[in-house]
Amino acid sequence: MANTKDFFLSITKRVFSNWTALKMAVEHGMGTKDKANEFCQYITDVIYMNEGLNTSEIACELEDYMDEQFNTELQDYSGNQVAEELFKFYRYCVEGKETLAVTELEKLPPLQPWIVSFISRKNKNEPVVVQNDSDSESDETENNMEVEDTEWTEVKTRRKR
Repeated sequence: MANTKDFFLSITKRVFSNWTALKMAVEHGMGTKDKANEFCQYITDVIYMNEGLNTSEIACELEDYMDEQFNTELQDYSGNQVAEELFKFYRYCVEGKETLAVTELEKLPPLQPWIVSFISRKNKNEPVVVQNDSDSESDETENNMEVEDTEWTEVKTRRKR
């Protein structure tokens, strides 16, 4: 693996996007999506800069960060589960087990869109199409975004019935 740290950061984002405690903290205004993204980079840096960390030390770091930055106390031991998952992938990365890392990555739930804090586009006046991946036709929505001169984005939703 050429750059394991970047690969590991993508895994961290994927794991964090599926972490209910972090998602709820953001949804309840305890922190922003940007802060959640910073958390991903922070924990990746901590793990890569401190050789010899174990899962309990990573879990303590996760819990401390959630407490300090998101004013959220973890009482469900989810920090331990997240730490174990991150540690497993870290070991794959540093041991050069690229095939195993990719295989295990495919088993993880997909990256959840809530953690993405922005949509990048080349031209500010270019419309952005947002898709709703819903299995039910009655729940499908069409989202049209129109950019006005005030740089505010107006979102119109129309449901099919």
